[in-house]
Amino acid sequence: MLNVNKPVEVAVIDEIQMVRDDQRGYSFTRALLGVPAEEVHLCGEPAAIEIIKKMLDPIGEHVEIINYDRKSPLKICDYALEDISNVQKGDAIICFSRKAIFYYAKKFRDMKIPAAIIYGKLPPKTKLAQAAKFNNPNDPTKVLLATDAIGMGINLNIGRVIFESLYKSVGGLIENYNALQIAGRAGRFGSIFEEGKVLTLKNKDLKSLKEILEKPIENISKAGIAPTFEQIETFSYHLPTATLTNILDIFTSICSVNDTYFLCDFESIRDLAKLINPINLPIGVKYVFCCSPLKVDTTLSSVSFVKIARKFSSNQPITYQWLCDLIKYPFQEIRTSNDIDILTEKYDLIILYLWLSYRFPEMFPDYLEVKELEREADRLIQNGISMLSS
Repeated sequence: MLNVNKPVEVAVIDEIQMVRDDQRGYSFTRALLGVPAEEVHLCGEPAAIEIIKKMLDPIGEHVEIINYDRKSPLKICDYALEDISNVQKGDAIICFSRKAIFYYAKKFRDMKIPAAIIYGKLPPKTKLAQAAKFNNPNDPTKVLLATDAIGMGINLNIGRVIFESLYKSVGGLIENYNALQIAGRAGRFGSIFEEGKVLTLKNKDLKSLKEILEKPIENISKAGIAPTFEQIETFSYHLPTATLTNILDIFTSICSVNDTYFLCDFESIRDLAKLINPINLPIGVKYVFCCSPLKVDTTLSSVSFVKIARKFSSNQPITYQWLCDLIKYPFQEIRTSNDIDILTEKYDLIILYLWLSYRFPEMFPDYLEVKELEREADRLIQNGISMLSS
């Protein structure tokens, strides 16, 4: 999360259109309005221009717009891939679930076609290692299997983007702005491909893909916002017996924002809050814990989150050795995709420790040792992904 107390000369905020996101929009809004920089450069979709002006005009900030055109053509193909045996060097098959990625990885492995794999829950260094393997013209890797995680932040030598499906695992049909961002990874200027192509795996999806990509992107009308730590803490003084979940619910029900903003979805924060409601911690501290990047979608993550909060409440520092016992270190060798899932869950808990150590360094004192643990988990995940995709 951005440090709004550290002045800088120039700040760059990429993907500023993410202010529209129901869950993460508030962090981009906070960065834009709170970064203590003399000059701020924003990168993103033209659809964000009007909302950015609307946010900055009232505080007297001048906005200069510079438009850039795509330097290489992007073609919507009138044919589908139909069969994965028709892949070419530089193809990226976009799936919307980890299960689908490993299904096709096994298919390619049986066909002796090396593949790279990138999806959201993988550590950043693992994603970069897989991208480097795919980008290397001397590497035998022919195809990339990825989720929409490739839409932001990774440079790839993709010739064709192939949608395995147009339906996300959560949220239904893919939005046009999301589809365009993913499709736009094909044939990027500076890659080895002079032209980008986008198509579907199945014939039945081809017409829908064309309709989605040809539909104009609407201007973003509102930016996401969420209460700060200080606001929640102040609000809690008036409700001394309320739990954090109660406070969030009441805050949401009575909060009003002007037509420039919308209140972001608190569901992920509420999921964490429900777990630690019974633990004796100040509301402000609980809120910080619940704003962490941890998703409690497994038994290990939810149970571990509670154990960490409970130890914190007893004023006992969470040490490297305690964390190792929690995640059952040393790590086991990876043999299956399920082993990768288990290790990525443990990796998420390591990241939680590092995230909390920035905010409570006295209670999470072993940053350097845990950072090395993160590196080891990352290396094992990299090796596991390579083994399952080669």
